[in-house]
Amino acid sequence: MSRLRLPSFTFAAPPGAPSAPTPARAVRVLLGRREFLKALGATSVLLLAPWTRVERAWAAAKGRFFTKSERATLEALVDTIVPPDDEPGAAELGAVRYMEGLLTAVDARTPRLYAGGPFSNRNPFIDFDTGTPSRRRSRNSFKRFVPPNRLQALYWRWQIVGTAGLDAAERALVEPLDAQLGVGPLAGLRDLYRTGLEQLDALSRTEEGAPFVDLDQPARERVREAARTALPSDPRRGKNFLGLVVQHTMEGMFAAPEYGGNRKLGGWRLAGIEGDSQPLGYALYSKRDDAFRERADHPLSTPNPDEIAGPAPLSPVSDTVQQVIVAGAGIFPDEC
Repeated sequence: MSRLRLPSFTFAAPPGAPSAPTPARAVRVLLGRREFLKALGATSVLLLAPWTRVERAWAAAKGRFFTKSERATLEALVDTIVPPDDEPGAAELGAVRYMEGLLTAVDARTPRLYAGGPFSNRNPFIDFDTGTPSRRRSRNSFKRFVPPNRLQALYWRWQIVGTAGLDAAERALVEPLDAQLGVGPLAGLRDLYRTGLEQLDALSRTEEGAPFVDLDQPARERVREAARTALPSDPRRGKNFLGLVVQHTMEGMFAAPEYGGNRKLGGWRLAGIEGDSQPLGYALYSKRDDAFRERADHPLSTPNPDEIAGPAPLSPVSDTVQQVIVAGAGIFPDEC
């Protein structure tokens, strides 16, 4: 554990008076290191609470959810899940931006829940005469989100703001479901993120003596491992805050970039995912030849040129991603 450097104090005392312990020394004598850190953390929370409310109001006014400190903590956390090396980590790939987009999705006039289509402008149309890519592209319809129907809108508002955040008419519709499940009202994702970040920071102060964002990478990983079991589980979702962040990190890295993550398509490149291929596709029809032409860069029936001797090896960060997705996360088992 890291050591906390306590402040020193100097007091003037009358000549011949017995020396008295400084306030810091007295605190250490009465409480001990761990108790002192807990007391210090509680005091700082009380002092910062009014300013935190101002920061949250400011973020909301700008269409955001996270405060500057919350965002920094969350970026540090996602980079322990998929850390950067010679390739970008989860934070650089926009995982936190995706999470913020999810938590504010229902605030937009058209909720940003279902990206439109059918095409983005990432691929051109086919020149059917020659069976080659043309110079013509569609506009990016993925950016035009599709309005949800009433049931879809209610479901997502319920997930994001929770039962307590719904209006009276909406609560009347979902409270019978809450009662049927018998584990209490559904907690909103916003509340789970707010509470989870506070709990993570409190755990970090207890375990390592500093806020999570101020730790070095090995200490952050130790706190993350402790959080697997130390943070409470949400009874309705069957996972705790850390498990939720792992899920949303994967979504943010590999979803279409219109949802806020997968910055510069880096997540797709990292995992070898080609993303949306239409309207071009891989087998291009030629009227002139009355046949389909395979794209040389994406052959359908022959090996990729760089994999003739076998699949290309995964980079360390790609291997970590594979573990998280396939193994339920070798590092994050199902119970989290």
